[in-house]
Amino acid sequence: MSDDEKSRLGEFSARLESDDIDVVRGALDDYQSAQADTRWGVDNPYWPLDNEVLFAARDLLGQPPSGYSHASALTVMWHLAEEEDADLIADALEGAPDAGVREMALAAAGTALAEGEEPNRRLLALITAMVLDEGLDVQDRKDAMRALDDLDLPEVEDLLVRVSESSELELQVYAAGCLATPLRLRVHRDRVRQLAKSWPEDAGWEAEHIRREALEGFHSTYWKDTEPDHPVLRKAHDELRFPLGDEGCLQAFATLLRSEDPVAVGIALDHYESSEGLRHVLEDEERVDAYLPEVLARAREVLRRPMSPAEVSALNMIGKRHAEPGDAELLLDVLARTDSDAVRSKAIWMAYGVLDEAEVKDERLVAALGDLIFDPSVGFYITKETAIRVLADSLGADADDVLLRALREGEPKVQAHVSYYLVRTGGLDRHRAVLEEVAESWDDRPPQHPWGRNPIELIFGKPHSVHWEGHRLADPDLYRAHKRLRAPTVDESYHQALRTLLESDDQAAVGIALDHWWSPDGAVKRGGEEAREPERALVLDHIREMLRQPPSPAELSPTYGPEAKHLTALSALDVVAAEEPSLVAEVVEAAASDHVRERALDAVAAVFGDAEEADRRLVEALGNVACDENVPLNDRLRALELLDESPGTNSVDALVRATRCPEVEVQAAAAWGLMWEEIIEDHRAMLAELSANWPVEDAPWEVTRARNTLDAAKE
Repeated sequence: MSDDEKSRLGEFSARLESDDIDVVRGALDDYQSAQADTRWGVDNPYWPLDNEVLFAARDLLGQPPSGYSHASALTVMWHLAEEEDADLIADALEGAPDAGVREMALAAAGTALAEGEEPNRRLLALITAMVLDEGLDVQDRKDAMRALDDLDLPEVEDLLVRVSESSELELQVYAAGCLATPLRLRVHRDRVRQLAKSWPEDAGWEAEHIRREALEGFHSTYWKDTEPDHPVLRKAHDELRFPLGDEGCLQAFATLLRSEDPVAVGIALDHYESSEGLRHVLEDEERVDAYLPEVLARAREVLRRPMSPAEVSALNMIGKRHAEPGDAELLLDVLARTDSDAVRSKAIWMAYGVLDEAEVKDERLVAALGDLIFDPSVGFYITKETAIRVLADSLGADADDVLLRALREGEPKVQAHVSYYLVRTGGLDRHRAVLEEVAESWDDRPPQHPWGRNPIELIFGKPHSVHWEGHRLADPDLYRAHKRLRAPTVDESYHQALRTLLESDDQAAVGIALDHWWSPDGAVKRGGEEAREPERALVLDHIREMLRQPPSPAELSPTYGPEAKHLTALSALDVVAAEEPSLVAEVVEAAASDHVRERALDAVAAVFGDAEEADRRLVEALGNVACDENVPLNDRLRALELLDESPGTNSVDALVRATRCPEVEVQAAAAWGLMWEEIIEDHRAMLAELSANWPVEDAPWEVTRARNTLDAAKE
């Protein structure tokens, strides 16, 4: 365990032992949040302290509730409760103040009951009473049933039968679902079938699930519309789907597996391989393991038969997991004789296991997979795509010869996937020139995005830009400079490339360079904040110029259209605003559009937020905007709002000037900015005169706000 982990656990342990209930509750909530993240395949970092967490939850639950303390404790007990916690949980359930605590108490109760060899009778009786209590909400009664559902007890089964007779359809459906588990269905299949037939079509997804899954059972993976020819085999299939006992189920499975009917054999192989099949319906699923050698032998026997219909099930059964180097001959035979993409796909996955396990890779099998990539009769998505992946993952750099040929000769979709896997196996260092040549042929529009990744970005680096994505620079020198910017390192060639783009007359090139300069994924990611400095002055000049100009041609940016230039410059302005208030002031006054001005005003707010005193040049610019009759009223009022909120007192003169504007809303907004304790007395007479001239009926809200504040100040 690292020092950081020890430190984190020590701090967490201290919180669990705190005398402050809120601190303990917060620790329990953090544990639960981490536990919720385990669904993504990560460990709970607090698991070494599970016992301490449980003790803290017990202690919290034994105290009178404080805020959400009981809910937090019960949520933890849902995961950690033990048999001995049953009475404590029963106390919490009896005293639950609301539906949320009751729900968590029932979840914790289910854990505690399942932990005991004999369930706690008090807790069992309490939950049973809740299930039957018609005065409770349906959801509460369903939560109570859920707490008992995992218990293999006659009284629980009897309770579910009783609730399945309820006149409340939602309860009836839920209880039927509990009875439709594989082991309970052995006894209650007729009851569940009759109930399902009685439900209306719109009874909900749970009812539909029971109809489709529990009553139809798992037919197979690849034979859903087919049944074995012989009545004995059809009966065995039915017994396999709805067994009355483990012995009969396994006997039915063996009957199908050992038959000469390829459909029956395929169904048996599907039931063995699928998680919904044989293991799902057996009480003792470990008995399945004894059949594995026979199942694999049968699958290989199927593959030795010419064009057996059960091939796909056999290939799926062996798959990558059970494949052996000696299976190469079988696969070569299957691939040579089949014209089915489904068979090819499963054969490729089995080939993955063969190649992965072999110390010396079978060149014939490698060649056969390579041939599939070039075969025009073969489908791409389930065959060619899979063959590319298997070759790359199982051979690594040894697959380069096949994949490079596919990169040069394959269809565009093949090229995209080959590029992805070559980069993934380190091929960018081995074959950069070829990969770049192919990527350039796509003209910045990759034919596919394997696994959601843009292969052009994988080859050249990213970002392309932010606001000019999808635009290819036509000038070769500019294109080379852009390519250099996308590489992962910063040196003098990087800065030279940036200057080449910034100093060009190409609007898109300048925009791309600016995007690389301001974006956290551009220069900063490659070389830190200092990577921005050499071109800073040039960037400031471009920001100033671009925000005075009209929008860029729409065709230069597939996503942002004519706004691309201004959005790029505004994004760069946000980066420098705090250090360049004069530049922000220029943009506020000389904005090319209302949208640019609005964004520039946002930048002013950010500058003021970090300043002790408002910059005088910015104050002057805001005052000019506020008094400019050609500026939309909303922007003028926004400028006054910023003057009002500006730090220090530099804004007073600009606000006084704005009170002389003819628009009542502007006068009132400016007056509001002067109504601070430190300055109001200097302007009271002027403010009173303004107020006297403002309308009384249907007055703008700015007038009402200012007048009310002025009247209150008089009192």
